[in-house]
Amino acid sequence: MKEISALNQLIRDMLWTSNLFQYKVEIIADNPNPDVLKDNIIYVVGRDSYVKWAYLKCPSKCGDIIMLSLIKSKRPSWVIKQDKIGRPTIYPSIRKLDGCRSHFWVKKGKLIWSNI
Repeated sequence: MKEISALNQLIRDMLWTSNLFQYKVEIIADNPNPDVLKDNIIYVVGRDSYVKWAYLKCPSKCGDIIMLSLIKSKRPSWVIKQDKIGRPTIYPSIRKLDGCRSHFWVKKGKLIWSNI
C-alpha cells in the first residue's frame, strides 16, 4: 500500500474532519491495541511494499474489532486501495458472520451497508 503525500494527507484530514467521507487509513508498524482503536479509522499493519492486516471497529457500534487479512496468498483476504487524497476502498465486502452480523463495503471512504 502506497502512502499518500503530505499535502494529500492534509487535504484528506480536512475533508475527513468535515465529514465529507467516513473512513481514513492509518498505516502502523505493528498490531494495534484493541482498546485504543478509534471509530472510522482503518489501521493497516505493514509498510509501503508489504501489508499484513487491517483492523477497524465494526460500524454497527457493537464494539467488535474486525481484523482483515491483506496477504494475497491467504484466504480469505481483502485489498485496500486509496485514491489520490487517501480515501480508502476495501474489497471484497466485509461480512461479519457472528455477533452483530453486519455486512458492508467501504468505497472511497464511505460506508455502504448491504441490503442482503
